[in-house]
Amino acid sequence: MTDDSWTGPAIEALASSNVYVSTDVPGYEDLQASLAQTVPADGSIAVVVLPDEAASADQYTFYLLEKLTKGADQQTVILAIGDDLMGDSTALGRDAVLTIANQNEGAGMPTGLVETVQDVKADLPAGGGPGGTDSGGADVLMPVIIGGVVLVAAVGTTVGLIARRRRKPAASRKSADPVPPGIRLRVNRLRELAPSYAAVPGNAIAAETATNIDTLASHVEQLFIRLDAKAGEDQSVIAEAEYSDKLARLVAALDRDYLLDLLTRPDLWDAPDERVDEVREALTAVTTQIVDNIKQVNARKGLLFQVSLDSLIGRSELRDWERQFRKSSGEPQQGDGSP
Repeated sequence: MTDDSWTGPAIEALASSNVYVSTDVPGYEDLQASLAQTVPADGSIAVVVLPDEAASADQYTFYLLEKLTKGADQQTVILAIGDDLMGDSTALGRDAVLTIANQNEGAGMPTGLVETVQDVKADLPAGGGPGGTDSGGADVLMPVIIGGVVLVAAVGTTVGLIARRRRKPAASRKSADPVPPGIRLRVNRLRELAPSYAAVPGNAIAAETATNIDTLASHVEQLFIRLDAKAGEDQSVIAEAEYSDKLARLVAALDRDYLLDLLTRPDLWDAPDERVDEVREALTAVTTQIVDNIKQVNARKGLLFQVSLDSLIGRSELRDWERQFRKSSGEPQQGDGSP
């Protein structure tokens, strides 16, 4: 199935409901009913549950979340794909919701999903939804469904189990950005560049690049958020050192003075097709490696790095622009031959 096959029915359902559980999820009817009692009825939060197969619908599964958030009316969307939890919110910010979701993943499904909804709800501004105050018994956890089997227990017992789980206060969860400042600078620059590519009329490569830049930026954030929640500090430091240089070179290659100019004025460049292919391949390679790193974090494995941007390093004009990027951001300069 394509990603549209998963997100299309979900977006349609969210127009009239705050919960969508795919019929391919075991015990979907019971889970749908249970979540309907947990999710606030004010339209502030939407919850979508998809089966494990949805993760293979697109190479970058985080793209499914982006499509849902763009298509749903709710300000906050929480997505569960199998046991993987993620979310986005215009009210709280993507980083805050992703951090909450990743901290609760260890509780398993559906408990982790319910806790994520409750934590996000607690952090939303008062009356944050279109309908004002919450209603519908949102604090009551209905029967827990695991693998299609309904485990009916007393509401007090189930709520007690969750209450005993010592959650971090909202202030400490959001006290610091898990994305290091240097990496955040590069992510912000990527997001600034994406609209410029999307605005190029009638150019399929430019349109594809705009989507791929947004995807890369989202996955970089996801990697460091998950490292912060699931791995030791040393792994975050290793990842920061690895991607600081790579993203700086990639930003230089994607900047308006290089790839965008190559696409809009190829007649002014030597070997424009070769240069365009180099940048596109580098963008794909870095994104793929980050996805692999995210999977390694999820599996509690050490990070492996195999991507080299030798083709970009060899372009003297890109080295000049990379040095200018570092200078403007106040970072120390490095030698041209750094890996």
